Amino acid sequence: MVQRAGLSILIPNWNHRFALPRSVRSALDGLRRLQAQGVAGELLVVDDASRDGSQKYLFNLAAHYPDVAVRVVWLPRNVGLGAARNTGLTHAAYRHACLLDADNALEPANLWLFYRAALETGAALTYGNLFVLGDTQPDVLSNEPLQARVYRQNYVDNFALLDIPAALAAGGYQTTRGLLEDWELMMRLLARGALIVFVPAVLGYYHRLPGGLHTLAPEPLIQRLRRIFDQNELRSREGRLLGRMYHPDVGWLA
Repeated sequence: MVQRAGLSILIPNWNHRFALPRSVRSALDGLRRLQAQGVAGELLVVDDASRDGSQKYLFNLAAHYPDVAVRVVWLPRNVGLGAARNTGLTHAAYRHACLLDADNALEPANLWLFYRAALETGAALTYGNLFVLGDTQPDVLSNEPLQARVYRQNYVDNFALLDIPAALAAGGYQTTRGLLEDWELMMRLLARGALIVFVPAVLGYYHRLPGGLHTLAPEPLIQRLRRIFDQNELRSREGRLLGRMYHPDVGWLA
């Protein structure tokens, strides 16, 4: 099990060659800022058998950025997002992982803030504000401490910091395609009594793409998760605070 102190930024990629440079640049900038604070880190890309030119770009990545540790895991066949993320978690060199999809971009100046929060609180999952950009009105995701309504609506994005041993102990991500694997992992962490922390700061940006996975979740899958984790709406009706709010420069806020 991963125990080394430090942070792995994990990018699963499947045919996102056009978006990769933006997410990679933000990740490398964030890792450089961690290095300045004495924190070890790496960029770990899991390529899920892309066929759009991603692999040529990734082959040359480490050579272009020798000042930061860069690794690529090549999957010989397409296994889906959940399995690709699990591969990243098991290959990560460090205890904490920042889950950064190819259509995300990190706010590099704040990565040290979130890493400190994860260390100081021992949270299984640490998240913060995400600005949504794209062809629709700008929006904000993941912008409050975790409430009981998370059992009815997945409003916390997977773009967050994970304690890898805690995530793997909860079973990691579901690998059946289309099972809303990030929401399902969140609910399994809650079922295990894991601490989930919101930091009131900007973690990064979500560049919404046409046909993104967030638009494709069919209602039967949503109802399935509700039946498993919120039988008879007993949990979602409680209306209580499930997570906590923390800022490293202030302390506990909720």
